[in-house]
Amino acid sequence: MNERFVLQQLTPVEWIIVDSSRDPHDPHRTVACIHEVSAAEYEAIWLRHLGLPSTYASPRRVLDDVVRVASHPSRVPSRKPVPIPHLAPRGRFAH
Repeated sequence: MNERFVLQQLTPVEWIIVDSSRDPHDPHRTVACIHEVSAAEYEAIWLRHLGLPSTYASPRRVLDDVVRVASHPSRVPSRKPVPIPHLAPRGRFAH
């Protein structure tokens, strides 16, 4: 069940997706703007980089993708760096 992201219809052909976990005055609260291009085509304008497509069959499908990506972050946790052997500096002239 998604309670974090909300699809809000602004006009008969425009919607936004908001992140309800953010403060109402936070400019990053709006995740995407969606507008109807034709009866079966909607364009999403992303305000966060989520790596998602810009064309969808419905505003609900846009919301479904946002929820899916947010619940499975693609970032790999950082790991400890591989140690590099440290060698003493070589002399200027080899003998």
